[in-house]
Amino acid sequence: MNPADPAMVEWLRINGQSPSSVDENSVMGLTAVYRSQAIIAGTIASLPLRVFEGTKSNRVEVESWLSSSPAGPYDLSGFSWVETVVLHLLNHAEAFLKTLTNEGGERIGAWPVHPLAVKSVKWDGPGKVFKVAMADNSEEVYGTGQMHQILGMSIDGTRGLSPLTLFRQSFQTSMSGEQAANRTFTKGALISGIVTTAEGEDVDAVEAATIKQSLNDKIAGADHAGEIAFVNRALKFSPWTMSNQDAQFIESRGMQVEEAARIYGIPLNLLSSGGAVSNWGTGVAEANLGLQKFVLLPWTSRIESALRPMLPPGQFAEFDYAGLLQGAPKDEIQLLIDQVDAGILSKDEARAIRNLPPLPEQAAPVVPPPVLAGDNNVG
Repeated sequence: MNPADPAMVEWLRINGQSPSSVDENSVMGLTAVYRSQAIIAGTIASLPLRVFEGTKSNRVEVESWLSSSPAGPYDLSGFSWVETVVLHLLNHAEAFLKTLTNEGGERIGAWPVHPLAVKSVKWDGPGKVFKVAMADNSEEVYGTGQMHQILGMSIDGTRGLSPLTLFRQSFQTSMSGEQAANRTFTKGALISGIVTTAEGEDVDAVEAATIKQSLNDKIAGADHAGEIAFVNRALKFSPWTMSNQDAQFIESRGMQVEEAARIYGIPLNLLSSGGAVSNWGTGVAEANLGLQKFVLLPWTSRIESALRPMLPPGQFAEFDYAGLLQGAPKDEIQLLIDQVDAGILSKDEARAIRNLPPLPEQAAPVVPPPVLAGDNNVG
């Protein structure tokens, strides 16, 4: 049997803890958190994951289960596989990969196991033992080689420091702000105004209902725009206003964005923050480089290190950042020209980078045979 999927884990609450309002679904319901995780996981998943053989300075790309079908026989694309692994890391600071083999024992893939399904991780000599809860409430035990762990930040080297636990209070505050805003707009006082009798006279419930209906019929709706309302009674209308700022809605939303940006290291302008200074169009390459160095690279390096023992000896995996750092077409073409002139690339290699076919082969020029001295044909 396969380890329990996230839905089953959530349904069974197999982590042994009491239900909490702070979980993956509730936290990712915050737009700033969702966007932060989507940027990191989606960007990393869009990078080509290549497998090489040799050394860093002398290597050749090879075909591998990791670069072709990392989920093995299961219907999960390479993009979704990487994205799932990264989302597990972002939420729980750890990801688990269960080894998939064919009948001959050859590794053909690795299935992402939800961190909440892994009840315990313990050291056993040089390796680890993983106790995993199954969908039928049973447990299975996996050793090193059968299960691989990708660790985020960790103090003991066995379990990651889950952001859902570390920043529980921050997430709860943001969710409370969302709930308060929802109550304000669904149950709050959002009436247009209050009508009272000008002379302070009392009216009974029937009269009050009649006055209200009469006013709504004469002034409410676009069909009555510009009309003059006549009511056979002296009334006083007091507009009722309660701004978003009074409800602390704007402030709470701004705090949510800043907190998410701080936790995940995302620039505010990528979260569509109104107060952020955008550098789109002027420093996109610099922004991408900063995102790569300080946000994406630590995550991809963790994944690359954890994948190396899952590959044959001498092979290693790398995420290719070349596409992410691509500059303007003019600059890219000039760089290729310079590399061809310097002998780093051939013309066909440069054309392949630009998705162009190789140059057609040119026929060798016809050279007449040399004329030998004493030839009878020489006049």
